[in-house]
Amino acid sequence: MATQTLATADAILKDLYRGPIIEQLNYKTYMLDMIERDSESVDFTGRRAIFPVHSAPNFSPTSFGDGGGLATPGTQGYQDGIVGIKYHNAGIELTDQSIRQANGDNAGAFVNLLDNDTKLLAQDMKKNLNRQIFGDGTGLITAVTAGGAGTNNVTVSSTQYLRPGAVVDVLVRASGASVTASTSVVIQSINRATKVVTFTTTITGTTDNTFGLYLPGARTLELEAGLRNVAATNRTLHGINSATAGNEFWNSSQRDAASAVAGESIFEQLADDIGGVGQGEVEVFLTTRGIRRRLADTYQSQKRFVDAKAVEIHGGYQSIFVNEIPVIADDDCPKGYAFALRKPSWKWFELAAPDWLKSKDGSVWQLANSAAPAQGSLIGRRAAWQAWFIWYASLACMAPNQTGAIINAADDAAVNY
Repeated sequence: MATQTLATADAILKDLYRGPIIEQLNYKTYMLDMIERDSESVDFTGRRAIFPVHSAPNFSPTSFGDGGGLATPGTQGYQDGIVGIKYHNAGIELTDQSIRQANGDNAGAFVNLLDNDTKLLAQDMKKNLNRQIFGDGTGLITAVTAGGAGTNNVTVSSTQYLRPGAVVDVLVRASGASVTASTSVVIQSINRATKVVTFTTTITGTTDNTFGLYLPGARTLELEAGLRNVAATNRTLHGINSATAGNEFWNSSQRDAASAVAGESIFEQLADDIGGVGQGEVEVFLTTRGIRRRLADTYQSQKRFVDAKAVEIHGGYQSIFVNEIPVIADDDCPKGYAFALRKPSWKWFELAAPDWLKSKDGSVWQLANSAAPAQGSLIGRRAAWQAWFIWYASLACMAPNQTGAIINAADDAAVNY
């Protein structure tokens, strides 16, 4: 006697697919949204933007006795800050068949693949720029702490901005030099606990702790005014070197938490540092969820209970306060950091709003080239369409002494985001 089972009836059973697509990625971009919303935007034209900086006072004021000599005249000091435009792009490719079959007009697909992928690419671009805003100005994603010869993995200082499937260049941080097979390598897996990044291919050259990971071709080409660069000392920003004698005005302020919890006091000290040397008071602190949570925990246990909904910020973000200054978590803020800033000191320069790269006839989509003409093909084209999303824009900090950072604060380990 034969018995009908699920296994034997498998051919007549249906797969039940229920939409919509469930988003698994974090597309929050608080810092970029805030800059676009609250900071001055400048339409960029020409070769570069130059803004004048008042760098030194007239040192002649003095006091003198009855009939004494008058002060030697002095002058005010000025320097030029220089902002160059940065060029950002992202590409997409869809086969002609996928566009036609996944058009969202029938039961064949949950969404219109063309519309959905183009919208998500724009969000991916914003997420990448938000990461750059927290960068050090060099394009460095993370430093290599240990490498080797002929290996398919490296150990890095942080895995925060890395995901499996991402393509990176492994380059010497100081020079940008590569070794054999160290460019455009694909991340296969990431061990968040040991910070070991494994690639799909072997880097046949030798890497060591002088190397770093960058997006392909992006070294030195990302936003110069990343917060880690702005909120530093003895560095060059917008053409002014704060390590040069007399240029100390161009330094930012830093407080080192020395791996301890960043409590209310160190936030207050940083705000006072900035208020004492800048032209105004701190308006917002940006940090990670781990640092913000630890700060809130000190309120609960030592001082007072802080309502988690003390204030709601644009876009659904929530904040707690330090002396009426909101402390907001941005998931692209690097681990161990908290930044203090004044919004008026930032400006966003762009040639035009983000858009698709167009040919002379206005076309966005182009037929994809074939690496080698397929059999029977004489023109070397594939049945696939390509397009590139572009954003020609740059961020400038006009007064770095109105920005500061708490560094080396106790924080959570990096996880997938």
